[in-house]
Amino acid sequence: MKPRSLRFYLGFLALGLLVPLVLFAAGAVNRFAASQREARAQGMRETARALALVVERELGQSIRALEVLSHSAPLMQGDLKTFHSTCQAVVASQAQWGSLSLLDVEGRTMFTTDQPFGADLTAPVDERPYVREVVETGRVVISDFPYQRFQGPPTVVVAMPVRRQGVLAGVLVATYAMQHFDKLWDEQRVPGNWVGTLVDEEGVILSRSRGRARFVGTKARPEYIANIRASPEGFFASQTVDGMKSFAAYARLQVVPWTVSFAGPREVFTASVDQSLAALLIAGLGCCVIATAWAAWVSRRMTRPLRALARAARERPDSADAFTNVGPTGITELEDLRATLALTAAMVMEREDALRAKMTEAEAANLAKDQFLAMLGHELRNPLSAITSGVKVLSVTEDAACRERARALVERQAIHLARLVDDLLDVERVSSGRILLQNQTMDLSECVRRAVAALESSGRTQAHQVEVEAPRAWLEGDASRLEQVVTNLVSNALKYTPPGGRIRVVTREEPGHVVLEVSDTGDGLSPELQERVFELFFQAERTLDRAQGGLGIGLTLVKRLVELHGGSVCARSDGLKKGSTFTVRLPRGQVEQAPRLQDTPMAPAPGRHVLLVDDHADSRQLVRELLELDGHTVSEAEDGPSGLARARELRPEVVLLDIGLPGLDGYEVARALRSTDEGRELMLIAVTGYGLADDRRRALEAGFDEHLVKPVDFTRLRELLLPRKRAVPAHST
Repeated sequence: MKPRSLRFYLGFLALGLLVPLVLFAAGAVNRFAASQREARAQGMRETARALALVVERELGQSIRALEVLSHSAPLMQGDLKTFHSTCQAVVASQAQWGSLSLLDVEGRTMFTTDQPFGADLTAPVDERPYVREVVETGRVVISDFPYQRFQGPPTVVVAMPVRRQGVLAGVLVATYAMQHFDKLWDEQRVPGNWVGTLVDEEGVILSRSRGRARFVGTKARPEYIANIRASPEGFFASQTVDGMKSFAAYARLQVVPWTVSFAGPREVFTASVDQSLAALLIAGLGCCVIATAWAAWVSRRMTRPLRALARAARERPDSADAFTNVGPTGITELEDLRATLALTAAMVMEREDALRAKMTEAEAANLAKDQFLAMLGHELRNPLSAITSGVKVLSVTEDAACRERARALVERQAIHLARLVDDLLDVERVSSGRILLQNQTMDLSECVRRAVAALESSGRTQAHQVEVEAPRAWLEGDASRLEQVVTNLVSNALKYTPPGGRIRVVTREEPGHVVLEVSDTGDGLSPELQERVFELFFQAERTLDRAQGGLGIGLTLVKRLVELHGGSVCARSDGLKKGSTFTVRLPRGQVEQAPRLQDTPMAPAPGRHVLLVDDHADSRQLVRELLELDGHTVSEAEDGPSGLARARELRPEVVLLDIGLPGLDGYEVARALRSTDEGRELMLIAVTGYGLADDRRRALEAGFDEHLVKPVDFTRLRELLLPRKRAVPAHST
């Protein structure tokens, strides 16, 4: 099909519209008339809603005023004389109020502003429904019928509950003159031949814009009442009480079930519609005349910006400004097209920027990884270098003092290296939720003393003044993990406090909590560092020699272990070079204070026959030498099958069994030993580098008596080697 211009199709469209225009005109006229009627009805409904809101606002102001009075100080203090004077002043300022009365919960009048205070008010108990309703519901009530309807001007009652200390003590009653609503119609400028009406739930007319003296207090027509009860708002044909045929719109109030209606004469209502119909017919004829000209003009308006947009798309497709600078088209679809083209160009640019940003982030992450690996290598090589040098010194020197210094150095650096590895593993375990706390009743001060003593024995505190003020502080927690928290906090303080500085460790009890506080006189923290000091691998800028050392994980581990205990930790500092304080708050839990027995020195274990099964020759040799120094007889095996055979052949008392063995792993060896008669009485101890809670569970299920993680704590191992009667578990074969 041959392509044609947009102008051609617009002209063809105009021609197609002119042909059926006559048929369309009849339907359009009828539709327009209906829309005019609906528009007028909607306008009247909106007017009725507005009138209802005005009435609700008036009543709401009275309710708020009564609520303020019900909480006034004289009334709360029982000073009724002062409160009576206050009420009289309020009635004088509220034109719509006739009087104020205070009733007790039995309905007896305590005073009224119509009478002087102290006047004899021994009237019968007020039995009116609104009093009973306030007493029963405890809420404000507005009477929905005219009070004193046939005794003077109609009024309604607003009753407010009065409470003292949360108990209903009386009812504050205001009489509200319905004549006050007469001004409503004047303010709304209701035309003289239109009628505004306010009726109650029973259909009694409370206020009216015209004929007030004649109709206020009487009932509306039954069909009118039936219509307003059908729904909260609406529009219907009606006849007023004075005989005027009308259309009426109404809206019901929310505060009280009254209804406001707005009615106009039917002839006035239809006259404007007829005029609109005539105007519509004339306009339709005019449209037929100008249709063709209009199509031509519109086509020009459309083709010019379309060509401009096409030109911008060809010349500058990657610039949003190219489409923005095209002048306004005045056509919604073309404006949408221009905005879409501009948005597309902006999205392309945004994605390019995002791609560049991601590349920058990836480069930064890669740099951070390289920096961490370099830092890790530095921290691991230092103790490894010291250990290697110490071993060389031990191999060549004959001087006893020199050998002892080298031995102490190797021990310190090995402990430091183990702690680095443990911290890395613990952070990963805590982050993944694989650490289970072994909570028990414990004394935090003992953790503090053990941690400080360990640091002192390693020589790390020699250049500092370490003060400990740790009275007993009992709580429910994991002693080993909390000792790790203390060690990391004190180590951090030592690391960032120059030689000669002071470090203070304090424990104290607070209601429901135990507090640990570690403060120092060291480098301090800037405000931004205080926010980030617990982030993983975060450290402040350090010199190239990294004198402070560390991997930046110690404080992260502190925070996560404390949070596992349900506690919190925070850092505080007055600024750089002004020291810092780390405060840990731990919940006490269900703990009763009780003195703990002092640990007695462990007696050396008598010599026992131990079978050591480990595929790592160096580790096996060192453990054997340490055990033999303690007086034990040690046999060795280097894999699973030989370990099983040696155990059956030698029948040792204790088997130290590695898990990751060639041939048969430690679990299989343990199960095989437990399946024999001689193996049931063995003490099996797992010695492994696998230290997760699941690894310990698997070891115990396989038949091990204990699970130790490398490097082995020889104090704990000596304790396990003490002779004791073993309870033999039932194992499946």
